[in-house]
Amino acid sequence: MKMFMHGRQTMNLDIDAKKLLAVGAIGLFGLAGLTACGTEDEDGSGSSSDTTEAAEDAGEEAPADGDGTSIDAPLAADSSVEVGDWTVAPSDIKLDATDEILGHNEFNDPPADGSQLALFTVDGTYNGSETGSLWFDVTVGIWADGTFYDSTDCLNVVPEDLTEAPEVSNGGTAAGATCVEIPSDAETYLVYFEDLMSFDGTKYFVEIG
Repeated sequence: MKMFMHGRQTMNLDIDAKKLLAVGAIGLFGLAGLTACGTEDEDGSGSSSDTTEAAEDAGEEAPADGDGTSIDAPLAADSSVEVGDWTVAPSDIKLDATDEILGHNEFNDPPADGSQLALFTVDGTYNGSETGSLWFDVTVGIWADGTFYDSTDCLNVVPEDLTEAPEVSNGGTAAGATCVEIPSDAETYLVYFEDLMSFDGTKYFVEIG
């Protein structure tokens, strides 16, 4: 429908014709659907219970539809998310890597009683116009039962440390591991990301697979 090429009368005729075609098509599909349902009901192959079970199965396999900006709507595990000038994703998440971290460096500090050391990798692609440092630009951590645990609070040295990731230009990638001290008895854990240079407080949450 191109208003600048036709007059009002022609445009209305086009719209009416499209409406009629649409209604006709809907009617044909509806009639075909009723016919099919009648046939299935007669031989018992189209029972309502079968339809319900199929719908439930489809629902169970559906991917998470959260937008990641709330703990009630986190992104599915292994999802990537846009945070400031970066596209980031968590991987290799170990909620209890205490022994591994303490064994990596004799000077690493053990967690407090009732806590454990988590370890995960952050993979990032820089989308900005200048240069960026993943470890500096993006705050990462773990949310556990209502409390945020920031990776900057864990000063232990870990393999492939995120703080050693290089500064990159547009299209460049960076990755590194980071540790977080978290409670051992929490019921729910989520990885979270935040743009360090943003002041709106928006955090992005990703499920842990």
